[in-house]
Formats: sequence, C-alpha cells, structure tokens
Amino acid sequence: MPVAETSTPLGERLRARRRRLGLTIAQVADRAGLSLPYVSNLERGRGNPTLDVLTSLAEVLDLPLAQLVGEDVAAGSIDTSELLLANLPASLDRFSRTQDFLREVEGLAERQHEDFDVLRQRILLGMAAAPRRSAGEPTPSDWRRLLDVYTLILRN
Repeated sequence: MPVAETSTPLGERLRARRRRLGLTIAQVADRAGLSLPYVSNLERGRGNPTLDVLTSLAEVLDLPLAQLVGEDVAAGSIDTSELLLANLPASLDRFSRTQDFLREVEGLAERQHEDFDVLRQRILLGMAAAPRRSAGEPTPSDWRRLLDVYTLILRN
C-alpha cells in the first residue's frame, strides 16, 4: 500500500522533534543507547528500526510511540493500536491480566455504558503510551496508580 503524500517520513519526524528540543544527534543517540551513525541514518530515512529502538527514541524525544510512528504505521497494513497492544511492556501485560485490573475496567465499562473490550483496549493504549518516570520497568504499583488516574478521569 503506497504512503500518502501528506505522510511525513519517520526520519523527518525524528529530526524535527530533536531540533525542537534543542538536542544534537549525539545526545539523542547517547540517551537512547544507540550509536550516532545509526540515529543519523534513521533521520536520513535509512534503516529499519526495531520496536525497542523506536520505543527508546520516543522516550528520549518525549513523545508517545504512537505519535512517533503513527503516520507510517497508519499508511501500512498494521494499525498503531494493534502494534502497541501486541508489544505491551511485560509488566503492563501481566498487570492487565490481574483480577484487580479486570474488575476495575469492568466497573468502568458498566458505568460508561461501553463495551468492556473496547474500554480495556483504550485504557491499555493510554497506559502503554504514558510517560515513564524512570528507565526501569514499571512495577504493579506504578500501573495501579496510573489505572487510578484513568478511573478518576473516566468517572467524572
């Protein structure tokens, strides 16, 4: 499927965001744990970054992963939400299977008169795209606090 003319290539989005933040390629590469030539090539539209690389770059550039890859993914055969759900952080995937999470989403779905699976997906996408405060894997308590925030927002 051809990319629409209005679509901005990933490399251009990377460069524009980096410049907007006043960062050098070397700073982005260092913070993302990548080599300078690799990041430079990505900005020039060369290379095929993995999901881990895109996630690291999105964190360094303070962007949700969906925003970083959104147009390119939407132009292809994979939906952004499918990509994110298929690659949830392991700790979020485990948390999303707990009775605590499922019970909370079920209650919200009933109050909102919304389909459980649709709301579950929306909440997981939001949680997966939320900024992280540290480089480590979030704990179940971190995910619980984030779910509490979504619960407060959706109840009002």
